[in-house]
Amino acid sequence: MNPVNWLIGQSRRPRGLAGRLVAQGMNRAHFPMTDWALSLISLQDLRTVLDVGCGGGGALLRLTDLAPHAELHGIDHSTQALGVAARTNRRPVEQGRVFLREADVSELPYEDSRFDLIVAINSHYLWPDFEAGLGEIMRVLGPRGSVALAGGEYFGGKHDARNRRLASNGRMNCQTLPELRDIVSEAGYSGAVIHEEWHKGWFCVVGHKPVADAEDSVPPT
Repeated sequence: MNPVNWLIGQSRRPRGLAGRLVAQGMNRAHFPMTDWALSLISLQDLRTVLDVGCGGGGALLRLTDLAPHAELHGIDHSTQALGVAARTNRRPVEQGRVFLREADVSELPYEDSRFDLIVAINSHYLWPDFEAGLGEIMRVLGPRGSVALAGGEYFGGKHDARNRRLASNGRMNCQTLPELRDIVSEAGYSGAVIHEEWHKGWFCVVGHKPVADAEDSVPPT
């Protein structure tokens, strides 16, 4: 198998011993970008956070410090990745702060309006249906909730040539940042803002559940 295709496949769904090693490596490799992306979001007063495609659980562990009052949830469709995430977050799992489930973004196993914030770190361009995933996230976001998509694979940035090669086999869903913002806006999110760390090749797009939707979700008195 082409080594690039193999790596993309393992990033999409880590499998076997190699998958566990990939998940561990992603925790290390993605930490600086994850820390940068989370620094762009107000986290102190959050009650519930979901990490979609949590991989080895590195972002969840960082969130235990940055969102000290929040209940943290992570989903992934890889058993191996979730095993690594459980070990990475052993103490907060034991303390009842971090909860892990095997699930897919296309069918989130949570009730409507469950979360204040949903993040996806280096995962959304591997979803089988990007727009459907954004729709499911909207469903489980609470009133005035936010979504943050962050990563390093996009067109037009410092690593444009590399990213176009990665996406050329059709297994990664990459866009320019303005295109990504438009997709998020067209999915119904308001105030979509793009942050870019050009010299690092990182981006983070943040959108919000519209206030009108939030108001409609409040039961009449």
